[in-house]
Amino acid sequence: MQRRAALRVAHPAPPSHAWDLLFTAALAAFTLALALFGFVLAGAIVDDSSPGPRAESTSSPQGATAGGAHDAGPAPMTRGADDARLQAAILDELGADVGRFGVVARRLDDGLGAGVNPDRVFYAASTFKLALLYEAELRRSQGLLDFNAPLPLDESDLSEDLGTFENLPFAEDGTLTIGAALEAMITLSDNASAVALLRLLGPEAIDATLATLGLKHTSVNTRELPTTASDMALLMEAIVRGEGVDPEARGHMRSLLLAQHSRDGIPAGLPGSARVGNKTGTWEQATHDVAFVETTSGTYVVAVLSDSDRDWGRIARVSGAVYAVLAQ
Repeated sequence: MQRRAALRVAHPAPPSHAWDLLFTAALAAFTLALALFGFVLAGAIVDDSSPGPRAESTSSPQGATAGGAHDAGPAPMTRGADDARLQAAILDELGADVGRFGVVARRLDDGLGAGVNPDRVFYAASTFKLALLYEAELRRSQGLLDFNAPLPLDESDLSEDLGTFENLPFAEDGTLTIGAALEAMITLSDNASAVALLRLLGPEAIDATLATLGLKHTSVNTRELPTTASDMALLMEAIVRGEGVDPEARGHMRSLLLAQHSRDGIPAGLPGSARVGNKTGTWEQATHDVAFVETTSGTYVVAVLSDSDRDWGRIARVSGAVYAVLAQ
C-alpha cells in the first residue's frame, strides 16, 4: 500500500485550471494533424492523376533468366466500354455462328473498340509466332540477340516442316541466320524455324514477357497453345506501338507483317488504300487472323479467331465491318 501511495505522489492529479490548458493544447494538436493529413491526401490524389510517363520496372519476371532479362513495357491505355455501333457491326456479320468466334478490334489513338467472346480460349495455331517475333526483337533491342548469328537446327525441327523449309534462305555453308528464320516464320509461316526459335528463346521466358504485356490466357509453354482474341489484339498493339523495344525493332516487326504472304483473311476485306500487316493461323478447327490496319483516320488492331475450317470469307467480312466503323 505504501508503494502505491508513493506512485500517486510522484504523479499528482493536475488542478482544475490545468485541465483547461491541456484540453486546449490537445485540441490544437488534433486540428494541426488533421490539416496535415488533408494536405498529404490531396497531394497523393494530384500525383496519381497527373499525366506523365510511368516508371518502368527494372526487375526480371519469373522465368526470364531462361532466355534473358526483360523490362516491363509501357502500360496499355485504359479501355473504355465497348462501342455499341462497332459491336453491332461485328455481330451482324457473325450471325448465328457468333459462338464459334472470338473478335476484338481497337483503334489506337483513342481506344475505341469492341469485343465479341474476347476471352474465349482457342488453339493459337501459327498466331503463336507473334509472341516469338516480339521476344526476338526485344532481345535484340537489349543487345542479347544477334540476328546475324546462325540458328541451331536439329531433326526435331525439320519434322515440323509443312513444305516451306526448302524455300528458306540458307547461307552457302548450309546455315540459317536467326534473322532469316524470323522472316520465314512470319512471312511464310514456316514451322521448322518457329520451333527452333522457340527452343532458342525459351518458352518460359516468352510466357513471362507476355505477362508483362498484360496477356492473361496465352502460353507457348504447352502444346495446347492457348490464346484469346483479347490477348492477340493486345500483343499486336504492343508490336505496333513498339512497347519495350527500340525504333529499329518496331520498324522491322512492322515490315515483316506487311510482307505476310497469306492475305485471305483480314486484308481481303479491306480497300486497297489500307495498309495491313497480319499473321494467320490455321489448323483443324482453327482459322485465325490478327492484324494492324493503317488508314487515313488512324491505326487499329483486330483479332478474329474461330473454330471453323478455313472460313476466310467470314473473317474478311468481319474485317470489312470493323473498317467501316474504325476507319471513319
